Amino acid sequence: MKKLPVVSCWLLVLLLIGGCKKVFIDEDMANNPRENFDYLWNDIKNRYSFLEYKGLNWDEVYDSLSPKIKDGMSSIELFNVLATMMNTLRDGHVNLTSWFNVSNYFPIFLGSPQNYDSRLVLEHYLLRVPSRYYVTGGLQHTVIDTLGVRVGYIRYSSFLNTVHDYDISFVIDRFLADSCDGVIIDVRNNGGGDVGNVFPLANHFADSARLAYYSEIKTGPGNNFGDREDVYFHPASSSVFTGRIALLTNRNSYSATSLFTLAMKSLPYVKMIGDSTGGGLGAPTYAELPNGWTYRFSVTHTLSPKGDNWENGIPADILIDLDPVAELNGYDSIIERAIEFVATGN
Repeated sequence: MKKLPVVSCWLLVLLLIGGCKKVFIDEDMANNPRENFDYLWNDIKNRYSFLEYKGLNWDEVYDSLSPKIKDGMSSIELFNVLATMMNTLRDGHVNLTSWFNVSNYFPIFLGSPQNYDSRLVLEHYLLRVPSRYYVTGGLQHTVIDTLGVRVGYIRYSSFLNTVHDYDISFVIDRFLADSCDGVIIDVRNNGGGDVGNVFPLANHFADSARLAYYSEIKTGPGNNFGDREDVYFHPASSSVFTGRIALLTNRNSYSATSLFTLAMKSLPYVKMIGDSTGGGLGAPTYAELPNGWTYRFSVTHTLSPKGDNWENGIPADILIDLDPVAELNGYDSIIERAIEFVATGN
């Protein structure tokens, strides 16, 4: 029987618990910087799922930042201390939101080669033969003839863009009708979005029921996690492609895109080409501080079928950066390497 992702159920329970807590917080606690600091520090200690994985000593973080908390400090000063605390987690799923600012952790992808040029892709690949360029739902696609092979190319820019089964079926049927030797799925710079789009897309490339990943929710301080929950995907009822597939990723492929990548890596005819993803496999939950500011952080582990924890990034099968010289000449070296894989299997 197909098991659907269970993360949403866990998060619903956690959100309900968090909402109930706020009812019993008095005004003195809400306006006390120390109470807010301790509240956030303790919640991260008890529920954030990657303290041990990232080798973080949370007591040391407390000792470092606690002296900065003063009675009568301004809201901006308090926000800056709490944001610093959260950014020590080095996690793009961690944010603190007040009425005047939002904290973010950016270095996940800023310290890596960009490895994607949207104009290059549009001009030299999607529009190589303008009559072949289609936009169906959230998918841009075309068919490329080169190196003696015919390759279907899909550009999916965001998992926020809903893809319906009939959208994907149309694209796959088109590639099958054109006798494509392989397919390229380009999710570079796809920062994630709605995980509900992951499996409708992956199902159209599955040859059989496959374990995509399994998840565990943190249940207390230390390395304490609940029961393992397996998540499978299955072949779609129609319009399935199981030839050679190149999945293109970079460090700005994050969150739901990493989940999609994890599922696709379980298929033996798929090669992940480019750079490792940005990670973000842990599912975040939301909560509220006594002063009304909201925050989120990851509360689960999501691991590969073999038990790999790739929270910091799923490694590429073929590691290659965008060649600036080739780029100037109208070639995306990552797409060209993917075409080579379709042509040769290597």
